[in-house]
Amino acid sequence: MAQNLDKYRVLVLCEDTSHYHFVRGFLLAQGIRDNRQFTLYKELPEGSGSGSRFVQMHFPNAYEEYNRKSENVLLVVVLDIDKEDIMPEDIKEQLNKILKKDKSLTIAASDKLLLVFPKRNIETWFEWLSQEPPRPQINEAKDYKSKNRNAKPTKMGRMASDLYKQSRADTTICENVPASLLFACNAFTSLCGALKS
Repeated sequence: MAQNLDKYRVLVLCEDTSHYHFVRGFLLAQGIRDNRQFTLYKELPEGSGSGSRFVQMHFPNAYEEYNRKSENVLLVVVLDIDKEDIMPEDIKEQLNKILKKDKSLTIAASDKLLLVFPKRNIETWFEWLSQEPPRPQINEAKDYKSKNRNAKPTKMGRMASDLYKQSRADTTICENVPASLLFACNAFTSLCGALKS
């Protein structure tokens, strides 16, 4: 279990319900015990294509609100990377620029903040997680949304959590992991480190 996660409330800013339930499944498996500890920052947008703008538009206020709340709040931001030539680090920098422009704030290493950027979308991760081990490499530029339409995001989040736990002892468990999922796992490891300090 991650460092004392059960004492935290989780504020989630994301594009859609699949994002929300994946994060919830992952964090419940990491030690948060109660569904009531999860809150959506804002009601999720309707219509395809609006999710990315929604998250970017609300990120500065969500970040500011999280900073105003008690120290027992985690902010989780989930944003799909739709373009092939964009990397998770680029999205983090883009959010940081928006935050600095709107609120004169910058993301700090000590923040209780988890940035999750699936590429091309969360269904890419579902596709990889649903493969039998040893899992093959997957093309993050390909769209797996229709193929994984009936995937259960909470279950997939729990599967990702199980793999994350196993990988702490055996790094070969996550060979061929999609780069964007690896970025999210590393971000979670950094978050756990921030919670200890």
